[in-house]
Amino acid sequence: MFTWRLLLSFCALLLVGCTGRGFQPPPPEFTNWKKSGVSQEGVKSAMTACGYTNLTGTGDKTPIDQVLTQFYCMKDSGFKRTDNIDLCKEGRIGESPVCEGRR
Repeated sequence: MFTWRLLLSFCALLLVGCTGRGFQPPPPEFTNWKKSGVSQEGVKSAMTACGYTNLTGTGDKTPIDQVLTQFYCMKDSGFKRTDNIDLCKEGRIGESPVCEGRR
């Protein structure tokens, strides 16, 4: 019985491993911003100037109002998102006072 379960577990892992996908972490936050003629280093510099402290975005615990302020600083600087997201149009986030006039 133990051997059968071990074999079944091994086959399941092998199947997941063969798909080549497995766990894919999200791309770093700075890769979501673009502006014509601006390199990734330029994007990082602009993000830092807008108050971003975590350019990768993973594990970020920044309060939502600060996130919105940083996000719209980038948008107001002429940057666009590669995923075309607009935070103030995303559910309850839009209730933030930072979103006044941006909904």
